[in-house]
Amino acid sequence: MPRSPLQLLDGLLDEDGMESAAHRFVLGGPFGAEPAETTAERLAHFADAGGLLVETSHSYAGGRAEAAVGQWLRANPGTLGVATKVGHDTTGGDIPLDRDTVFAHVRSALDNLDVEVIDVLLYHCDDPTRSVAELADTLVGLVDAGHVRRVGVSNWRAERLSELAAALVDRGHTPVASYQFSLAEPDPALLEGSLHADNAVLDVVRTHRLPLLGWSSQARGYFARTTPKEHNGRPDPYDTEDNRARRLRCRELAEQLDSRPETVALAWTLHHPGVWPSIGARTTAQIDNSLQARRLTLTEEQVHWLRHGR
Repeated sequence: MPRSPLQLLDGLLDEDGMESAAHRFVLGGPFGAEPAETTAERLAHFADAGGLLVETSHSYAGGRAEAAVGQWLRANPGTLGVATKVGHDTTGGDIPLDRDTVFAHVRSALDNLDVEVIDVLLYHCDDPTRSVAELADTLVGLVDAGHVRRVGVSNWRAERLSELAAALVDRGHTPVASYQFSLAEPDPALLEGSLHADNAVLDVVRTHRLPLLGWSSQARGYFARTTPKEHNGRPDPYDTEDNRARRLRCRELAEQLDSRPETVALAWTLHHPGVWPSIGARTTAQIDNSLQARRLTLTEEQVHWLRHGR
């Protein structure tokens, strides 16, 4: 009997083989900030194409995003797994990650999403005023309470991530990590506090064999553009000399493979075992363009060349 989408999701979060690349996409997007029919169309299209996981946050769209996803999940139960994040208020500001606050936000997320259990629950940020042991205990408590299946963190410094991974493994859990991960490495000074999966983070991910949800996997559309684009009134954090060269190499390889530069860049992320690239497609056509990446097989030489140019 074929496994259900959620059974596949649970298994693939523990795999790191390229054979699972067809399922390793995560769908994000402006849920709650767009018409409900647009959200429904995109979620249905992603599910029909073999997608397994939709990603949102308790804070997105002024707190409306989870309910927008939940409206579709209510009508299509068991079709897609859901990952959500807690730790920011509806303005995007950090909140204390004490046990009572986290549990309250998770219970609210369950109501918003209209699910009995959240598939992946992530801290949206760190709370350096609290010990890693305390934060780990809260995550384990959420699993023990039956509120969530898998837990993890987003945007933690590598040393804190390493400590958390060890603490959770000791408790029988392998955490999910969530960081920006793309062929284009952004200027950290322009990322407004978001962290890219740098070598230190990736060393922790590999050491502990953590699944990595890689958001901004297409660098906010950088590989599809030919001119810089401001982000929130600030310069494009991806528009660096190194990234312009990487974009040119993507175009060159895309011509050889009869593909698109942004699709080649996404295929680069899929080449990394255990990475689940998140796509922020706003249309079904953009979903289809992204999913073409699973049909591109890059050689080790091409993967290295795209990144380093030699």
